[in-house]
Amino acid sequence: MVMVRMVLELRGIPCIEFEDVTPDRKSIMASRSFGRPVTTYVEMREAVTTYATRAAEKMRRQHLATAHVSVFLHTNKFRPHDVQYYGSHAVHLPVASADTGRLIEAARDALKAAWKPGYSYQKGRHYAAGLMRRLARAGRLWSAPDSGRSQSLMKALECINRDFGRDTIGYASAGRRKAWGLRSDQKSPRYTTCWHELLRV
Repeated sequence: MVMVRMVLELRGIPCIEFEDVTPDRKSIMASRSFGRPVTTYVEMREAVTTYATRAAEKMRRQHLATAHVSVFLHTNKFRPHDVQYYGSHAVHLPVASADTGRLIEAARDALKAAWKPGYSYQKGRHYAAGLMRRLARAGRLWSAPDSGRSQSLMKALECINRDFGRDTIGYASAGRRKAWGLRSDQKSPRYTTCWHELLRV
């Protein structure tokens, strides 16, 4: 079947229709392997907060919101001599939101349920499912969508981080040192995009 489509395409006969409008994403995953094993709750909370922040940024760029937040944790399966653990937990918000603060709070609640001490974690994931258009959200009796104040605050955070660099300003629970971060010692220098890495002759 693939070969038939290839032959038809080479003859100028399109086999896949183009989409005039790209459909909205249904989920967003923010995940990274840690630069070193994470063994403390504080460091895992920093990682989950960072991932929730990234997911919220992506959602706002696409004008989406979520009411379903999940956190996944797991150890390194390629180290069979270590004790293995895979944990996850989901939290449902009363109203879909794209507010970083709300999503961080939901992710931290999920982390409390999924976390187990005594393990060396290799990876953490933040998963937002059931994405919907922000304009399509409806409030409930005791809960309301993101307020105008909330949206203004998120816009201000994004403007500052865009103008002065990522993580110039953020939530304290994300930490500053991020010793668990992905190692990048072997990456190629960014001669054309970073002042501090300009080629010196």
